[in-house]
Amino acid sequence: MDMISPDEFDVDLVERRVTHRESGIWFSFYEYLSEDDWHKSDSVTYRDNPHWEGNRNLLAASAKNAAVVKGMTARRPVIA
Repeated sequence: MDMISPDEFDVDLVERRVTHRESGIWFSFYEYLSEDDWHKSDSVTYRDNPHWEGNRNLLAASAKNAAVVKGMTARRPVIA
């Protein structure tokens, strides 16, 4: 299964939200106590777009990949 490019997503590290630009579907990721738990988890909350005909499992996996590639970690970043 080929992933959708991370460049097709907007990643908000503070809100832990990843939005697929084409479909408008967004994914919100939970925080975890450890990086291992974060990388193993596939739990996500998302807002669907019923008019988009693509593969949602592929989209969710690609959103998680985009989050990791763009620097999302187990916890929200600390903002000074």
